[in-house]
Amino acid sequence: MHPLRTTLLLIVAQVLGAPPTPPPTPPTPPPTVPTTLHSLPTSVRWNVSISASPVAPPVIDGDYIFLVLQSGQVSARKVVDGAEAWDASVQSDRPVAVDGGRVYVAAADQIVALNAADGARVWSAQSAATTAPLVAQGGWVIAATENALTAFRSADGSQVWRRDLAGAHVTPTVEGDNLYVPLHDGRLLALDLRTGADRWVKSFAGPLSEVLAFPDRVLFGTGDKYFFCLRASDGERDWQRVRLGSVVRGRPVGDDSHVYVASMDNTLRAYRRINGALLWHPSVPFRPTTGPVLVDSAVVVAGTASELRAFDALNGRPAGQIKLDDSLVMPPAFAKSGQEMLMTAITGGFNGQWKLLLAGPPAAAPATPHE
Repeated sequence: MHPLRTTLLLIVAQVLGAPPTPPPTPPTPPPTVPTTLHSLPTSVRWNVSISASPVAPPVIDGDYIFLVLQSGQVSARKVVDGAEAWDASVQSDRPVAVDGGRVYVAAADQIVALNAADGARVWSAQSAATTAPLVAQGGWVIAATENALTAFRSADGSQVWRRDLAGAHVTPTVEGDNLYVPLHDGRLLALDLRTGADRWVKSFAGPLSEVLAFPDRVLFGTGDKYFFCLRASDGERDWQRVRLGSVVRGRPVGDDSHVYVASMDNTLRAYRRINGALLWHPSVPFRPTTGPVLVDSAVVVAGTASELRAFDALNGRPAGQIKLDDSLVMPPAFAKSGQEMLMTAITGGFNGQWKLLLAGPPAAAPATPHE
């Protein structure tokens, strides 16, 4: 009702001696629920049995989930229902790498490229056994072996360059034309992805964690429990090293303002990206098995427990949990599908029983009309 009209009615009511009529009360809006809780993949959509023991974490990409099994098979399952799409006989003990509609598998003596849609073999290239998971990105396949680092062209498997290099035991990182290779002895190599030539090399206390790379900065943990941020241009320190309670687990993750680090002291830490200031540091009731994952405005941490914990990326407050019926066997995998974040995981292991599951955000409740 218009304020002037309400005032006139009150005046008239007072003149006539009638009790004034209060203005209508606006409807109460529905309670606000943080969007983080709705976007977390907390609802298990399906789970299926796996016939053989998995030897590497699952990988989800597009319409498929890819598994590496102890039986010597690489298996593709459909995201929609978990049904088997295809399997290929390739013996491996590393997670696959997926890029551009192909699945890259590190076998004992070769790198094998499979068609992601049907598992057909596209090419294979001779290679020694790998010491770190393959990297497939932007037309490149990078393989680290005991004594070398080799770059293959993903289109046909041809070798582009090879470097004599030992001690690459964690996954390298590609950012633009840069390739960052952390070594067990503490050296961090920044290479030209196109040629394999050094851009710069820095030494720290090894072993090093996986590297989080931005166009202007690279961030990683060291074996003596420090966290470093270097300038990508020359490898010099961008901000002072940060002391951690333990070594970094997996690869850190970052957004426009913050960097998030999971460490082996069961703690998730958030730092201001511009200067390394510690913002918050909640603990989790399990030991992280991999780096944190950003799901919209939440940071998710996984371990071998039957739950994953989520924290608000802005302030570190609890932002929900992903609860499973059984404990995780190995780190889960996340992937964006449209506007949804999906999670696939392998649970169980008791009496030789393993389950593959897919979880997504719960279905949105129907809107309630308000007058």
